[in-house]
Amino acid sequence: MLKRVLICANPDLNYIDGSSIWAQTIALATAATATAQVDFIAKSTPERDELFAPLKTAQHLNIIDGTKHQHWQGKSYKRLSLAMMAELAVALNHIYAYDVIIVRGLEIATELLKFPEVLSKCWMYLTDIPQNLADYDTEQQQVMQSIGQGCQKLLCQTEGFKTLWQALVPSLKDNKFNLYTPVIPDIPDDLSLIAERPVRAIYAGKFKADWMTLEMVNVWPSIHSGLPESEFVMIGDKIHNEPFHPEYQQHMQQALEDTDGLLWFGAQSREVVQQKLQQARVGLSWRAESMNDTVEYSTKILEYGGAGCAAILNRNALHEQLLGSDYPLFANSAREFSQQLTRALMVPEVAQQAADALQKLAKRHTFSTRVNEIRQWLADIPAVPKAVKKTRILVAGHDLKFFTLLQSKLAASGQFEFLIDQWQGHDKHNESQSHALLQQADIVFCEWCLGNLKWYSHHKLPHQRLIARFHLQERELPYVAEANWDNIDHISYVSEFIRREGQKTFGFPYEKTSVIANLLDDKKFTPKKKTDDSRYTLGIIGVAPSRKRLDRAIDLLEALLEEDDRYCLRVKGRNPLNYNWLLKREDELAYYQQVFERININPKLRYKVIFDPPGDDVNEWFTMVGFILSPSDFESFHMAIGEGMLTGSVPIIWDWDGAAEIWGEDNIISSLEGAKNLIINSNLNKELDNTRHVLERLSSKKTVGLWEDLLKSNTCTDL
Repeated sequence: MLKRVLICANPDLNYIDGSSIWAQTIALATAATATAQVDFIAKSTPERDELFAPLKTAQHLNIIDGTKHQHWQGKSYKRLSLAMMAELAVALNHIYAYDVIIVRGLEIATELLKFPEVLSKCWMYLTDIPQNLADYDTEQQQVMQSIGQGCQKLLCQTEGFKTLWQALVPSLKDNKFNLYTPVIPDIPDDLSLIAERPVRAIYAGKFKADWMTLEMVNVWPSIHSGLPESEFVMIGDKIHNEPFHPEYQQHMQQALEDTDGLLWFGAQSREVVQQKLQQARVGLSWRAESMNDTVEYSTKILEYGGAGCAAILNRNALHEQLLGSDYPLFANSAREFSQQLTRALMVPEVAQQAADALQKLAKRHTFSTRVNEIRQWLADIPAVPKAVKKTRILVAGHDLKFFTLLQSKLAASGQFEFLIDQWQGHDKHNESQSHALLQQADIVFCEWCLGNLKWYSHHKLPHQRLIARFHLQERELPYVAEANWDNIDHISYVSEFIRREGQKTFGFPYEKTSVIANLLDDKKFTPKKKTDDSRYTLGIIGVAPSRKRLDRAIDLLEALLEEDDRYCLRVKGRNPLNYNWLLKREDELAYYQQVFERININPKLRYKVIFDPPGDDVNEWFTMVGFILSPSDFESFHMAIGEGMLTGSVPIIWDWDGAAEIWGEDNIISSLEGAKNLIINSNLNKELDNTRHVLERLSSKKTVGLWEDLLKSNTCTDL
């Protein structure tokens, strides 16, 4: 049976450099073992064939375009962040139960620490880490220890990396390590000798300051003038932006285009690069002196050796260990580089000596050698038991923001996989797409009971179950009444009050309903140290539409300022006047114009009401907020209250219908005076103790458990 392998690596194969070649090579080598089925996550949509073409034609290898909408609840991306790469790897593992996940990149590895089961399958290859033990602080050491202890294998490019890992994590056994040195194509038997080749130097790779590529080009004219028949070939198109050299890209581009005797070929496939190397006398791998302490060596020196040409490279401990201290073409300065390049081009005997030393090293790193090694590594790991068939859930709705977290929690259980039918509005969707997705589903889940519920209740298949979640706005709309109730298996409401309202409006069979609260993200919203002035800071998140009652929050602030001028109100979220729908409603527009005028004309309020922009930094924002407000006329649940409580903010909740049933009675107020007294007299630690039982009742574990029971059995005990 083939092992299942996922490759999740930080390089983007639409850009050519050593790291992207590494990712391509390990994918091809693993697939070539013929003992593995390889899935390769593409960080961006495959567009360039220089590196993607071999992956597309390889047997046992499948490219997964990670940017596609089916992976992200209907939304597509141009390029994945490293955190998204990790998230996608976790999701794919839930579906395919991989035997091995090959990871390159510290940020991806760090994200996977949140998922020990996934981490335990990982072969980690990390070169983007400090290479000296002294450069690690306590927190970084703990991260590295968690990665090293939690992963299945550590792939080390050199013995130096292995030594570093052993110093960071002394408890690691030798069988945790595999040496994964750079890989080059198999070496042809008919390579030309140096003396038979054109008088040609070559560089292939990225153009970057520490890679000394601009300095190489600047030296070339003086060498070329003494050797008119000589050529300098440069291959690659990735010119780095150098923050400390703002004109670097411009100067490098101009040098590549305008230097006499220099032929710039841009990006080329690996096969073309090999052909060019086999026609050159000397390859260039001169680096900045600051890189001499590295324990990482360049694939390029192996490729030069595998092509039978010499190479100019720095004299350092690693290169002397690999090639011997008598290697003839070391260079550590511009002067030495110029001398050695001239020597390599003019004296074939010297270049041949260097080429022979490089080829001896290269023979230990060929593709065929690596395929055999990986085949053995795969044979040594136990197979993961075949995954149990998962329940396939089709999620349909126009707004899935409340479902995303629940989906990830349910997927993590290993029991479910998800299809997404993203609607464009309450009653607007791609009907042919909905039909196609419906054919694949065991359960249809309608997020919001709107046109999606109506449509699916008339189109679901006999063997399928239809479950829906009712939030708030549905009670004012006709879709539940127009649905085929016989085909609706269950409706879950987000609160008891909303169930009463929904049942009062529609009279749906009560025995087919339940109450399950919205899921609070207790991983994202966590207690952090509050700022000193948080004791005097009120917070409110989202103040549109007018039923959110920003005016009540301002009334409270004014009352508190009469007692102590340290109080302020922070308003987090989008400015109400940036909503197009709101601007079209005269009553809403007039309300906010009056509120903003009230703030601006009152010198006590003008600098005490602070509008903070929307963003995914709410947990940090809560460190400034001692009291989170819910002054609304009505709410279905009000997530901001729970999120604030999770971070250690005290809730102040006006007595809207159903509030006490969700959040308990301790922090419910019925008047401005009650809110003012509660805040002034608050003992924050005591108030937080009072809210702890609420958070225990609404814990994510309990909520997810209720949904699991409902999806598996179609029955549910109310929260």
